[in-house]
Amino acid sequence: MRYFTADLHLGDKTIAHWRGFSSIRQHDELILAGLARLASDDELWILGDVCNPNVAAARALRELLPCERVHIVIGNHDTGSKFVTCGGYASVDYYAQVGKVAREGYKFVMSHYPMLDWDRAFHGSYMLHGHIHSLPLEVTEGLPAPPDRDHSGFGQRGYNEWNREHGIRRYDVGVDANGYAPVSAEQIVAFFPDDGAWYEMHGLRRPSS
Repeated sequence: MRYFTADLHLGDKTIAHWRGFSSIRQHDELILAGLARLASDDELWILGDVCNPNVAAARALRELLPCERVHIVIGNHDTGSKFVTCGGYASVDYYAQVGKVAREGYKFVMSHYPMLDWDRAFHGSYMLHGHIHSLPLEVTEGLPAPPDRDHSGFGQRGYNEWNREHGIRRYDVGVDANGYAPVSAEQIVAFFPDDGAWYEMHGLRRPSS
């Protein structure tokens, strides 16, 4: 299966504190536990703000990840060269696309940052990103709860749900919005209205197959 995540911020004391963890160790262990549940034949995309900006941290993370294919999309807290230097990552880039609508039922356009518009946005593609640290609509019981804000930007609650309600196929795959765990391609597609409902929401005529 194909999985996505972002904004791990492993080793980041400031982010760990904002997220409500008592220590960096508790913070990192919970995030790494979510990644450890993946299988060797799964494909993992990490969309930025991964870990401390040095080669040793990048290498240590790669050794802990069970997936044979791990891709990095570089974030504003990352140094791309550290992932290239340590090796083991399938790709390292600032922008990526994966999937084919006709074959897999989706196409994902990926960046660390959210986009207002993206390639084939009205033709079956989804925009995946991190960076904004949005929160789920409901507080997840049993998990640390960072403070949310009632305006757009860092810490906005219900961002993914708002996109769904307004027919915008854009999704924050960051750990804050997804219970500190990676989210699968199937979960993302199922989260949004199907094609028929989506075209109706936008007042568009569905193209004939």
